[in-house]
Amino acid sequence: MLKVLIVDDEKIIRETIADLIDWDSLSLQLIGTAKDGIEAYNIILDEYPEIVLTDIKMPGLSGLDLIQRIHAVNKDTQFIILSGYGEFEYAKKAMQYGVRHYLLKPCNEEQIIESLRDVQKDYANYLTSKDSPAQTFIARNMNLNLMVGIINDSLSQETDADFSYVFSNYKRYIDFDNISYEIFYIYFVTPENHPILLDKLQHFRDRSCPGITFHIIYVYNTMIFFFKSVNDNLEQIYEYLNSVALEQAVSIKYRHNYCPSLADMLTELIPHIRRYEIIYFTEGSNTLSIYNYQNIIKEVQRLTASVYSPEKPVSTQAYLELKSTLASLSDADFLKQLAASVIIFSVARLRSFDMVDAAEFLIKLEKEKDCGEIAKLLDAQLTCFFEEYHSQRYTGDISHKIQEYVEAHICDSGLSLKWIAENYLFMNVDYLSKRFLKETGCKFSRYLTDMRIKRAKEILASSDLDSIQNVADMVGCGNNPQYFSQIFKKSTGMSPSRYVKMLHGDVGIE
Repeated sequence: MLKVLIVDDEKIIRETIADLIDWDSLSLQLIGTAKDGIEAYNIILDEYPEIVLTDIKMPGLSGLDLIQRIHAVNKDTQFIILSGYGEFEYAKKAMQYGVRHYLLKPCNEEQIIESLRDVQKDYANYLTSKDSPAQTFIARNMNLNLMVGIINDSLSQETDADFSYVFSNYKRYIDFDNISYEIFYIYFVTPENHPILLDKLQHFRDRSCPGITFHIIYVYNTMIFFFKSVNDNLEQIYEYLNSVALEQAVSIKYRHNYCPSLADMLTELIPHIRRYEIIYFTEGSNTLSIYNYQNIIKEVQRLTASVYSPEKPVSTQAYLELKSTLASLSDADFLKQLAASVIIFSVARLRSFDMVDAAEFLIKLEKEKDCGEIAKLLDAQLTCFFEEYHSQRYTGDISHKIQEYVEAHICDSGLSLKWIAENYLFMNVDYLSKRFLKETGCKFSRYLTDMRIKRAKEILASSDLDSIQNVADMVGCGNNPQYFSQIFKKSTGMSPSRYVKMLHGDVGIE
């Protein structure tokens, strides 16, 4: 569910929009409102909303300045501009930072909802298109293992309600909530015609839907394929399936469903395939047999979770039992599937390892054919994970690490908790934000501002600098001395220049 923040200096507008929209029906979460750009900036740094509706002209930090500053630290945030007549020049400047949505005041409920839905679509497209070279490498080498791991782990759950636990283990790698999927069920496909239809479907995909990944499952006379929603291709798929002919007594039939998210799609899919012992999963040119050995899967899941217990005796015993259980398996394909699940689960819990590490391991794993070699490879990696996990538990609190990093990089205008989470600590930013608040009693944005003001005071007190521009640069406010002056005055009650005069005994405190 995407998070939304409303920013406007007029209270009646903030409250009207907040009350007017049925946020739940749009699968959106309203996290709050802000009365000016400075308050909004701090909220965004703490909460990281995906969507911000902001006025353009506000006292303090304007909507345009807010967009510019957020763009510098987090390009994921999508903005909708709320503007009055005669302010279109400001909106045009905002569009330089990727802002595509503009609402002219006064606007009605329907217009706001339409813009919100457009931004949801834009955000989903952005997530699928922003892959860096490293993410492309990960996607190319992990997608198959990820989807197989999710299906494998879901098969062992007692009820559909338990799927949320499975999904939480993979959220670091894949978006379960914001990207819609199409799923097709093709019935009466005999085992003999399964490879024939598979080949036909892949040729159709290459010819008519280039760039779209078809995830294909086959279980007992039923072929199921699903993919990320691309509405332009649905009519082509209908036409193709209506034209397919196989040499068998009964013609194939098909059914199509739209699922608003991957979580919804998997919740629908898993009960259909859970009762089968062998499930054939195809992605690209790779086909894997998923063995529905539920008892073994459950035991490996239990032991893997216990390895990361805070109690070292429990963790150590689980670690030894897990290695023994995996070493006893004689089915290489099944062992690879379990190994992939264990690795993905583990990397999500260790900040010293990332998705590239997981992808590299899975590439090595895929090359092995012998159970003994697979077990040996996994044993070495598990040992590495186990030792790293317990070393982390005695390296001090997370907040202390964040504070040390901030002090060392206070001059960086792009410094944010999101950057620290993703590039330094390799942790979830929402978790990190809550952890920092719990351990320090202070939100990260407040702490960062306080540190910048503290450093600015030190610079102003110990140097002859007379340029606010220079001080702003040195404390991470970039080339925006106006913003620096605003937060300095808000914190100290006086402007930087008056503070310098006060230090020299020229004026009293305002």
